[in-house]
Amino acid sequence: MEQTGAGTHVHSHGAKGRRGHHHTHGGGMLAIDRYAQQSRLSTVSPFVKLAFSVAVLLLCVAADSAAIGLIVSVGMLWACLVCSGAPARYVFSLMTIPVLFIVLSCLAIVFDVGRAPLGFFDIPLFGIYLSATAQSLRDALLLFFRAYGAVVCLYFLSLNTPMQEILEVLRVLRIPRLVIELMYLIYRYIFLLLDVQNRMTIAAQSRLGYADRHNAWYTFTHISGNLLASSFRRSGACFDAMEARCYDGTLRFLTRQAPFRWRHAIVCALCFLLLAAVTFVLKWKGVDLF
Repeated sequence: MEQTGAGTHVHSHGAKGRRGHHHTHGGGMLAIDRYAQQSRLSTVSPFVKLAFSVAVLLLCVAADSAAIGLIVSVGMLWACLVCSGAPARYVFSLMTIPVLFIVLSCLAIVFDVGRAPLGFFDIPLFGIYLSATAQSLRDALLLFFRAYGAVVCLYFLSLNTPMQEILEVLRVLRIPRLVIELMYLIYRYIFLLLDVQNRMTIAAQSRLGYADRHNAWYTFTHISGNLLASSFRRSGACFDAMEARCYDGTLRFLTRQAPFRWRHAIVCALCFLLLAAVTFVLKWKGVDLF
């Protein structure tokens, strides 16, 4: 299969070749996309992987159980480590990225505002109190495990399915063409901006731009401004490059998807049914983390 993207050229030859012979040209390709090309699940149809990931995600969210969220998080994390072939250190670094955003969202649920102390932890602030109750803490923890389980499901899909295969599945599912093309252009353009930002940061570090706090803030603000200006220049250059390659308003991808095999679908269905059975038993027994 041959894929061409912004600053990327990947050669892979069959399922075995994706693991044995792989090289990239340019810095526009994020590592997560490279590991998706090399995944041990490269011979599994993207329709099966997408259906399985979405089904587990919906079960995790609908179960309304922190225990199920934890089980899904651990199980899908294990699947990412085993199936993607990515180093464990890289996978764990990916998994820590959404934690901050989820924690900030949970804090909004933990604390309630009142004119009097309401819970076991109260912070006086300008005549009002930020109070944390036992119920709000349980609600926040439930939200954390459900949200994190859903995020790990999406990481499983991303680490085992190249972006062009996901877009091809969406095309078959009759998702509007405009939506698909915007998804791909935004996806690739993020890589371009990351590459530019990385080059600017390295240049600033070589000039002691982060030597102290004052210089660090000065460098940060200037890099942000330069990145904004560079993004406009790059967008024009990318569109010119697309038109030079006979872009007529439609993006076309050269893909060789793995064929659908019933044994893959049956294995995924059994895993999902097992998880659904565990969910039913835990809910029936009233078992949860708290």
